[in-house]
Amino acid sequence: GLEQQLLADVVVAEKPEVERQRDQIVVQMAKDQKALTDSETMILRLLDETSTEQILDEDTLIDILADSKQKSTEINARMEQAKVVEVTVNETRAIYVPVAVRGSILYFVIADLAGINFMYQNSLDYVKQLFKRAIAESPPAATVEERLDVLIDRITKILYTNVARGLFEADKLIYSMLIAASIKKHVGALDMGVWNAFLRGPTVFSEEERAAQPPPEQPPVRVHRG
Repeated sequence: GLEQQLLADVVVAEKPEVERQRDQIVVQMAKDQKALTDSETMILRLLDETSTEQILDEDTLIDILADSKQKSTEINARMEQAKVVEVTVNETRAIYVPVAVRGSILYFVIADLAGINFMYQNSLDYVKQLFKRAIAESPPAATVEERLDVLIDRITKILYTNVARGLFEADKLIYSMLIAASIKKHVGALDMGVWNAFLRGPTVFSEEERAAQPPPEQPPVRVHRG
């Protein structure tokens, strides 16, 4: 998904050696898995095509089985080591997930602008270019936590500024509001009932919202005495 694409972009920029290591692990594990499968297939084929007498009289299949066992042991050991390294790589990549999340939130807000005006068309490639530029232009920080704050702040500002330049003045405030609302929705800091009332008006309810409404007050019954 988009979030994974942006995560790869930020990790390549921030920790290129980690992303290279991850790519190497993926490629090596795929090769090793294929080698194991090919070896098993070849042994099964030879067993199917070789008679019992040939197996007893010839050393070919026995040698192949011994070689396959040795390779399998080496591959399994390599795959276990790769799994250990992969855990470390994934832990490092996970640090930068908030940066990718912010980029993803901003992209979907930008994509929704086309619903306001058909002229507000911004491609994913353009947004990713701005995302990478923001990372490249972000000043260094003393700690990883501070670096994440710097990256998120710079990405938000650059994407907002560059996209806002193409909006009519009347729509820039809407753009700002949508960004703020989307960020708050993602962290659960926005009351969805209030948000839905803001978007649709107070008289429009979903079935769940309608069921949660208190019953209307009944007017008092007046008794006429004759």
